[in-house]
Amino acid sequence: MNYITVKEACEKWRIGIRIVTLYCSEGRIEGAIKKGNLWLIPEDAIKPEDRRRKKTSIQKEKEHVICKDKCDLQSQKPYENLWPFKSLYEDKDLFVQIVKHFPYPMHICAPDGTMLLANEAYLKFAKISNPEKLYKKHNILHNPSLERWGVKDFVLRAFQGEVVHIYDVKVPHQEIIERLGDDKEVVSESIYHNITAFPINDSNNQLQFVVFIFSTSRYYQDRLEIAKGKEYIDNHWKERFDIDKLVSIVHMSKYHYIRLFKQHTGMTPYNYYQDIKFNKLKEKLCDGSLSITQIFDECGVNYNGNFAKKFKQKFGMTPSQYRTLMLQK
Repeated sequence: MNYITVKEACEKWRIGIRIVTLYCSEGRIEGAIKKGNLWLIPEDAIKPEDRRRKKTSIQKEKEHVICKDKCDLQSQKPYENLWPFKSLYEDKDLFVQIVKHFPYPMHICAPDGTMLLANEAYLKFAKISNPEKLYKKHNILHNPSLERWGVKDFVLRAFQGEVVHIYDVKVPHQEIIERLGDDKEVVSESIYHNITAFPINDSNNQLQFVVFIFSTSRYYQDRLEIAKGKEYIDNHWKERFDIDKLVSIVHMSKYHYIRLFKQHTGMTPYNYYQDIKFNKLKEKLCDGSLSITQIFDECGVNYNGNFAKKFKQKFGMTPSQYRTLMLQK
């Protein structure tokens, strides 16, 4: 007898994976057998009848009323039903308070690039105790470091009226503190941010403000040598692990650095590197558009090599089994 997989049955019967799996577990598909975590279904099996209740005329009538109400709401004027928030549009002081206490670092600039407002989270990040020294004096467009940071084009696009996003950018925290902050302390953390910038126009579609919002994507705060090591591994995880290159960055011997790294993180640098590889593999195995070999290639490892065996040792299943399990969810 020929068998097909759950996924093939889904395509054949035009129903979801969960429904087919449920039919198998309830014994409603004659001849279906389970091999490990996988169900195999006879190729000529008949699709079970859907026992879910069909909609009654009363249910249909209710849906019609809901749909009508929804259409009525959509036909009304913008903000007409947002009366609880009406004061937000009229009270500028309230708006400033919302910006001030927004939990992510944010600053607002004028069309010429002059900084007009920064919230508490940004002031804390830049270690600025007196924001009045900053407002109307600092101009983001005149910052000579934008190009070196790799964000100049991103910033210019925002001032040209475009909503832009940039991901996982290393923010030069130390440099920002030295340039803007009152406390010139040396910091040991490395911070990567996702940044969103968007324009705010007036009723005539003229640019009034540009808003920048920062959300942390990666954060390293540890002994400087450990933070540098983690950062290097995170940025070079696709490459072959090179302990010599790593210790040259932190200016320590192999023996002392491996011991120090394990003391602070509970694992060796190579184990840390392997964990990143494993997590990236797991993430990409959920993408059904790529073959497993392609996924391993993208992660810089050979599918036919030792890493596939280590994957099974760590997670109790092969990459193929893990993928099948994830795609069934």
